Amino acid sequence: MNQKISNTFKNRHVVNITDEAWNGVQSVAKKLGISVSELLEKVGYGELVVIDSEELEDLVDSIDGLEGLLDAKENGTVKAIFERG
Repeated sequence: MNQKISNTFKNRHVVNITDEAWNGVQSVAKKLGISVSELLEKVGYGELVVIDSEELEDLVDSIDGLEGLLDAKENGTVKAIFERG
């Protein structure tokens, strides 16, 4: 079955995954308010990025650390290493 969307033809593809994984993909699509097909399209076109949970945890830790430094600077408990002006 081909479906024409904005001058691009979509073809049917078969993906074999576990029921648990399928339910997870459906859950993500539902949270985003899109279909599974749209979710996969967005990932394929780079409109959505998939990040490993460990990488996400590292990113959150880095953000928390930066927020801590900013709070310390605002409270005057730490001086910025680089200051403009």
